[in-house]
Amino acid sequence: MKHIAIPSRSTMRMMARAGGYDRQSQNPAPQADARIFCRRFAPLTPPRRHAVSIALARYAKEVVMSAASVIALLIPFTAGAQQPESHRLFAESFSLTTSNLQTRIWSDQLPALLSGRKHLQAAAPDANIGLTGLVYETQFKVDRRVYVVSVLNHQCANTGLEHSLSCPARIAEISGSTPRLIQEVPNFVVSFQPDATGTKTNAQSGYMTIASFDPATRALTFTDVSDGQQTALPIRINLE
Repeated sequence: MKHIAIPSRSTMRMMARAGGYDRQSQNPAPQADARIFCRRFAPLTPPRRHAVSIALARYAKEVVMSAASVIALLIPFTAGAQQPESHRLFAESFSLTTSNLQTRIWSDQLPALLSGRKHLQAAAPDANIGLTGLVYETQFKVDRRVYVVSVLNHQCANTGLEHSLSCPARIAEISGSTPRLIQEVPNFVVSFQPDATGTKTNAQSGYMTIASFDPATRALTFTDVSDGQQTALPIRINLE
């Protein structure tokens, strides 16, 4: 029978220490808790409900901005829309020997006008008669264009009414240096009351002629005023 030698206590302690070191060397180095790397970070995009809310808000903002842009575009047209106008035809003298608007409108009548004035000068040398003509005139500005109503006080006929004459009239568009004739009215009724000296004057309002422009129809119409009573004239000029 074999005897098993029992190691001494000191020997057992040394063996235990050696075994402990071996087990420590076999175990891997301590690692960080894996749960640290498994944590989810906060999402960079908002949750779905939040994203939908933001999208709707952005869409509503774009709609409002689009509507505001349309309104902003429409306001100038509404605010700048031309309104109906009415102007009195004013008596205006013009030189027959210099270039001006009236001489360009009535250029074909200048020889007759000059001849008539020179005849008057010869007949009354002390009357200080100048080489001038007389028109009843007004203007309208339509779409950056200027239209002139000019009634020439020459070769006029008496209408049988007080302070009323029938004279040639022209409606012209001012385009560059040469007016463009829109329409000619051979017998245009014009009323005007002279002052005490017999001179035509714009100071009174009992006798006059009024021209009116309607932007809806783009037409000129006329009204005669005699002794304060208004009567529509049967004249209508359609502007282009």
